[in-house]
Amino acid sequence: METLIQITGVQYTCAEADLRSVMTGMQQQKPEVLLVTEQTHDFGIIVRALVGTEYRGVVSRFDLKSVLRMMQYGNTSVIVGKVEDTDSDGGCYDIRVCENYPTDDDSPDALPDIWADWHWTGAPLMDNSPEDCRLDISLKVVLTELQRSGSMNKQTLLEHLALIMELARWDVSRETQQQLSLTRRLVSRHTDPDIRSLAPRLCRTLTAMGSGKRTRLFQEQYLPMLCESEAAKRMYRQWCTIHKPELCDVKLWEATVRRQLDAVEECLTLLPADLCYQKDQFGALMHRLLYLNVPRQKLLMLLSAFVLRRQLRKQLGLDEEESGHADEEERRLALKLAPIFHGDTESVREFLLLTRDQKPTDITHIVNLWVREKRISSIHCRRPLWTVLHETGIYKPTESNWNTQIIVRRNGG
Repeated sequence: METLIQITGVQYTCAEADLRSVMTGMQQQKPEVLLVTEQTHDFGIIVRALVGTEYRGVVSRFDLKSVLRMMQYGNTSVIVGKVEDTDSDGGCYDIRVCENYPTDDDSPDALPDIWADWHWTGAPLMDNSPEDCRLDISLKVVLTELQRSGSMNKQTLLEHLALIMELARWDVSRETQQQLSLTRRLVSRHTDPDIRSLAPRLCRTLTAMGSGKRTRLFQEQYLPMLCESEAAKRMYRQWCTIHKPELCDVKLWEATVRRQLDAVEECLTLLPADLCYQKDQFGALMHRLLYLNVPRQKLLMLLSAFVLRRQLRKQLGLDEEESGHADEEERRLALKLAPIFHGDTESVREFLLLTRDQKPTDITHIVNLWVREKRISSIHCRRPLWTVLHETGIYKPTESNWNTQIIVRRNGG
C-alpha cells in the first residue's frame, strides 16, 4: 500500500540561501529518502529524513504516529521512500512510501507527552472560536464519511473538505493535526477521482502551515485577531470580574495587575522545549508548536495566557511607544485613574480623549453617562475623580461645583 508522508524543517538543515536550490534539486531528481528514528530530550522520539548522508528534515508531527506504527509493524528502524512533491517556501516535501502496515488510524498515541507537566491556572480559559467549532464539525463529518459510511452526497463531502482547507490554517493542536493527516491519507486512497483530486490541495494546506510566510501571518494576523476576538474579550472580562474589588481599590489596582502579570510570565518560563524564549515572537512560537504535538487543551491554556499577558501589559502601558515626556505623563495619569474606571486603562484613555479641551459641564455630562453605564465607579466618581482631574488641569472648577453636577444613584456599581 502506498502512503504520502510529509517531511518538514528542511530550512534548519541547510543555509537559508541554499534552501530553494536544495528543494529544486529534490523536486527534479526525486531522490530516495531514508527515515530513521532518533530520541531527543526536547522532542521525545523524532524520525529524521536523510538524502544520502545529508539530513533533510524530520517527519511532521501529524505523520509521526503512523510512521512509528509502520516501523513497529515491520520490526525496523529505517523506512525507505521517494520524494513526491516539494514546497520550498515551507521547507517541506512529501515522500511516497510503499509498505504494508496496519490501517488502524485510530490506535492510541504512543508518543511521549512533553506537555504533561505544564499547566495554566491563572485565568479563565477562552472559549473555542466559532471557526474552531466549524472546523471540528467538518472534520467529524468528513472522517465519518471517509472511514465508515460511503452514503453521503458527494457535493456535501466536497463542501466540507473545502471548508476544512479554509479553516485549518490556524489550528496547530495535536488532535486537529492528526485528523488532518488521516483525512489526507483517506482522500488520497478514495475511489472517486473528484475526491481523490483534492489530495494535493490538502497536502499543500498542511505544508503551508509550516512555512515562513505562515509564521509571519501568525504574528501579524492571527495574534491581533485573537486578542480582539469575542472569546478573548469575554475571558478578560471574567478575569476583571473575579478581581473587581482589587481593581476598584486605588491602593490595590496596580499591585493586582502586576502580580497577575508576574504569574503569567513565570508560567511561560516553564513551557517545555525552551518555548519560553520565544514568548515575544508569537509567530515563531506557533510555528514550533506545530511540531511539538501540543494537546488542544494545553494550546487553549497557552493562548489564554498570551491574551491575558497582552491585556495586562496594555493596561500598564507597557506595550506603547513611550518615547516622549508627554507619553509618560499620559501613562502615569492613566494608571492613577484606572481604579476609578474599574481597572480599565483603555477606558481611561478614551475618557481623556473625549474630555480634552471640553467645557466643565460637558466633562461632568460624560462622567454622569459613564457612571450610569458602569464604566466609572459610583464610589470614586466624586472626590477621587475630581482630585485627579483638577490637579492635572482637565477640570478647573471647585469640588463643590463638581459635586453639584455629578448625579449618583447609589445602586450603581
